[in-house]
This record gives sequence, C-alpha cells and structure tokens, in this order.
Amino acid sequence: MDRKHLAALFVIVMAFGALPFLASSSSAGETVDQVGGVDPAQGLWYLRGELGVTTFYYGNPGDYPILGDWDCNGTQTPGMYRQSDGFVYLRNANSQGVGDIRFFFGNPGDIPLAGDFDGDGCDTVSIYRPAEARAFIINELGENEGGLGQADVAYFFGNPGDKPFVGDFDGDGVETVGLHRESTGLVYFRNSHTQGVADRAFIFGDPGDRLVAGDWNGDGTDSPALFRPANNTWYLRYTNTQGVADETIQWGQPAWLPVAGAFGVLVPTPSTTTTTTTTVAGGNTFGDGRWLVGTDIAPGVYRNSAPATKCTWSRRAGDSVISIISIRTDYVRQIVEIEPSDALFVPLGCGTWSDNLTPLKAPTASFGGGTWQVGTEVEPGMWANSPAAPGCAWTRLSAFTWVSGSKIDEGTIAGETPTQVRVEASDVGFYASAECGTWTYLGP
Repeated sequence: MDRKHLAALFVIVMAFGALPFLASSSSAGETVDQVGGVDPAQGLWYLRGELGVTTFYYGNPGDYPILGDWDCNGTQTPGMYRQSDGFVYLRNANSQGVGDIRFFFGNPGDIPLAGDFDGDGCDTVSIYRPAEARAFIINELGENEGGLGQADVAYFFGNPGDKPFVGDFDGDGVETVGLHRESTGLVYFRNSHTQGVADRAFIFGDPGDRLVAGDWNGDGTDSPALFRPANNTWYLRYTNTQGVADETIQWGQPAWLPVAGAFGVLVPTPSTTTTTTTTVAGGNTFGDGRWLVGTDIAPGVYRNSAPATKCTWSRRAGDSVISIISIRTDYVRQIVEIEPSDALFVPLGCGTWSDNLTPLKAPTASFGGGTWQVGTEVEPGMWANSPAAPGCAWTRLSAFTWVSGSKIDEGTIAGETPTQVRVEASDVGFYASAECGTWTYLGP
C-alpha cells in the first residue's frame, strides 16, 4: 500500500479506531490523481475517491471551477473564479462552506489556471487571456479580498479559442501551461514558462471533448484525460503521446466541467446516485454503485470482470466509512463473498460483478495475477512463480470475505526472486498480485 493510501487509513483509524483487515495491492506509484466534475449551473461538485463519490455545493452558478493545494498540505481542494469580475475564492477542505481565501486577479473573461508554477510545493492561481492567447503567471495568493499585483511572468502561447490546462508534463516538479483545441483534438504544451513553440503536440480525443491533466499511474508525470459529454465517459492517457486511452471510466453528467487532482481522504456522500455506472441486470450482475444487500443485490460470492483501471470495493455494515467490514484496492480480478448480514456493497472501477463462477482455466494451467478458486481453478499442491517485478504479494484464503480470519497464510517478495507456495486442498482461494508474474504447477 502506498503512502497516500496509508495516510488516508491513518486519518480514519485515528478518528474512529482500528479497522478490520484491509488489503491492497498496487503496481502504480505513490501519487495517483482522481477525476471529478462540477455542474456550473448549480455550483455542485462531484469528487471521485477510493471509497465512493463525495458531493457538495461550492460557488455560485456560472463560476469557473479550479482545484489546488492552497495551504501546501498535499491535498487539492476547490476554488472558484468569477469571470465577470476576476473574483477568486478558495477553500481548504473538500466540503461545503465559505471560502478561506478571497481576492481579485485578472480581467473579465479570463480563464483561471491553478498549479504549482515555481516548484515550491504550493499551488497558486494564474490566468490565461483567450483574447490575447497570453498566460499571466503569479506565484502567490492574494488575501483580505484585495487585488493581486503584476504577474511574475507573462508570455504569448497558443491561438485564440484554445482551452488552457495545467500539468507537470516532464516530471520536474513545476507545472506549466498546455492548450487543447476542442475542434480538432489537438493537445500541445510547453515545459517552461517562456514564449515559444510547443515542446510536445499530439491528437487525443474527439471534437467537443473536455480536457484536464493529471498523474493517472503514479509515474510523477502529468498526462491528459478527456471527459466526453456525449457518452459520460472519461478517457485517460498515461503518456504524452498520440494513441488510444489507457483507461476508461464511465461516469459523469453532460453538463460537467472536468476537474482532477489529489483529493486526500474523501468520505462518500450517502445514497448518491452518481456512483452508478451500470444497473442491476437479471439479479446476479451489477457494476459500480452503492448496493443494498438483500434489496439491490443478493448475498453470495461474486467475481468481477478484469478491471480496466484500479478497482476498489468495500463491504459495509452501514452507510458510512466507519462501518467498513473489509476493503480492497487492486488492479487484478477479484472474488468477494457478500454475507447476508452486510448492509452495503460499494465497488468503484471494478467493471461488472457476476455470481457466475464457472472456472476460467484448468486447475493445473498456469495463471497470473488475480483471485482464483482452489480446486476448480488452482490444483492443490506446489506452485512456483516466475521472476517478476518487486512487490509480489500472495495470500491463501479460507473464505472470500477478506476479513482477518479468512487469511490462512500470505507472503511478499521484496525483490525479483521466485518463490514456491503449497496450496492445500482445504483452501478456498488463492490470491496473487500482478507483480508475481506467472504461477506454474510443480505437482502434488
């Protein structure tokens, strides 16, 4: 589990006491940005976190949303820019409330830019003036509802009508300005706050897509993501190159303006409908959402389709984070047993869940990362993995409930050395992370 996730769990544990057995595996780096959307007609924010979606009102209808780390604590929180008069108001929490920082900057019609423009670890608000195709960068925040002075840097970049976005495109710790030509899908940016031609340019997406940037895979470099209002789908690209999306997320509403960032610990809003991306079909398959056990979904053992992105699920005794019974975050196929006593099952980014547990392979056939059924998919006996990336983790299971008592034995491999594991006939399941590579049957 990376430092971001550990920090999140630490806050929850300090506030509410010890949680049950929590398991996580990630092949990504330590910081992965999340996506969100803002309905500008209502000032209603939707932020998508590890455990669900948080919603709150902030700003007035028509305000332009931005996200930034205004207090330099590592968490990005809302800001709004009023294009009619250049009024900026920023909040230091992802919740409803008044602005903590308020000031004026820019001219009517300017587009706000939020980012760490000098690499000091703190975000500020700058502007892009579409009428001049010019960026005005300033490295401090205003205060006391006063105005800001002259920009630290100003330069021309782009064509009138292009939409600006901000990112650390080369991983040097300094965020710079990129531009998106919505009519053609052209994405281009510079890696310094200087005038000149683009350092990188490529086509990504379709006309009408709305673009943001973020670090989607934890490699320390920001790359583009598109929100397509026509089908309420996000398309994330892990590199600043032309090509198809590396990750898709079906979530959103056509009116949304997209935002992205590191949101920190988010407590999901109870009973929100925005987490649902697929609906119950036939009573035994379902997708992302907040499902009432016994009403929306039946208790039982379910397996998800191979996730296209990071999958997080939680079994809950009630409608809050403190009621979590068990939780997992992973990038491989999972199996979970939902018990009759559970109140809610909350999956996010997991694809389709089904109670069809027909074996996916022969018991002695080799396999990779995922959760597998012992007997029908994994033959009892000795198994060995091939050398793989550091971070390999495996677990023998007595049940798919993923509570502390369901874990018979587990192991991790710090380096790339292969290991051997004996799977017993009494085991119910065997889990291996993607980093373990391929497991091969050695015999009884």
